[in-house]
Amino acid sequence: MKTMASFWLKLFSLGLICHNCIARPTLNQETEFECVSMYEQSALQHPLMKNHRIQTRLSRELLSMLSTSRDDTARRIVLKGSEECPKGQVPIHKPKTNNNQIHPKQFIKAGRLLKEARGVKKRGTNKLRTKKYKNKHTYSTTMSQKNKKRHYTPKIFREYNDYYAIIRTFENTTKKWRGAQALFNINKPQVARDQYSKAWIWLNYIRMNVRSSIQFGVAVHTKLYQDDRPRLTTYWVSGKEHDGCYNALCPEGYVQVHKSIYPGMVYDKFSVPGGQQHTVHLSVAEDPVTKNWVLTIGTIMIGYWPLQTYMEEGASEVYFGGFAGTTLPDTLSPPMGTGDFPTKDLTRSCFMKQLKYVLSDYTLEDINSNEIEHYVDNPKCYGVMFLKYVDFDSRETLTFGGPGGHCRT
Repeated sequence: MKTMASFWLKLFSLGLICHNCIARPTLNQETEFECVSMYEQSALQHPLMKNHRIQTRLSRELLSMLSTSRDDTARRIVLKGSEECPKGQVPIHKPKTNNNQIHPKQFIKAGRLLKEARGVKKRGTNKLRTKKYKNKHTYSTTMSQKNKKRHYTPKIFREYNDYYAIIRTFENTTKKWRGAQALFNINKPQVARDQYSKAWIWLNYIRMNVRSSIQFGVAVHTKLYQDDRPRLTTYWVSGKEHDGCYNALCPEGYVQVHKSIYPGMVYDKFSVPGGQQHTVHLSVAEDPVTKNWVLTIGTIMIGYWPLQTYMEEGASEVYFGGFAGTTLPDTLSPPMGTGDFPTKDLTRSCFMKQLKYVLSDYTLEDINSNEIEHYVDNPKCYGVMFLKYVDFDSRETLTFGGPGGHCRT
């Protein structure tokens, strides 16, 4: 009798163990990240970073400068304690890709098309005759598992047929900006394989042959992520290295500091046209004290791009809006935003509101509608509508999007 009771006790204990295995998914299973030492992440392996001191919190000056958002996305994400890395470690996104391809690394920079096309642009119009650049090369990086050291070998990976639906600062301005931010409407466009679609902010510095850029927002990118879920996504180009990379896997680039929020993270809730809307407040600004370019959600610091390599003079261009394209030639272009052309109805159009930029004196202001122009390089597929000041909550606002399709002319 005693033996039988012992048997059932062991069986019951085994059942509890199995129940816990099912009820509590293992760390990183869904979020596709690995926890690495904060001091051993790829960005810090570059020679320029040898004596770099990691910034782990916002300076008081930057914290007071950042706007506060009523959006509670950041708070909800932070409460996901089961997805945090241990103390001293940070999450680095690792997409599940074929052929050990981990991370695209762009060769020709985003923004180059706009810069080279501006010679024939007329201010205040939406149409622009552009010189077509196809077969845009990008590169991916690979990681050797030997001794867990990362080795970066280029593999050719191309992007084609990219289209913009944006507002941007005038080209002839002498101003410099120290950051930009917006409240992003999170959408899940019906993007097929080998397509990408982004709600995006660009901070570009372009002077002669030197090009630097920090880009960030919400993206669906099936080549990068191997799925069609919207994710926090960043991209950078260093003028000193003449190449760039998405997110956090490349040397010299983005430095991750938050334990649970990271580029590559999935937004599991997204907006429904005519239904519930989900938003996230994203910002990149140069810290007045450290001079690093800091990524935040609300006032929560996620990571940064170090001062050693990025835009010491500030950004000479700022863009807000949508960006979409393909990773195979001669294919249909993807939808952008909700898949419909923009309207004034914020419940049915993809929007970005509370549009602000940081001026050269580190003051945060609404964008100046007198310094902004529209740019849409294919109006039959995509559009942008600048609503200017909507109300106290929305402030400066734009909507953008379109169905895509046969966009090549």
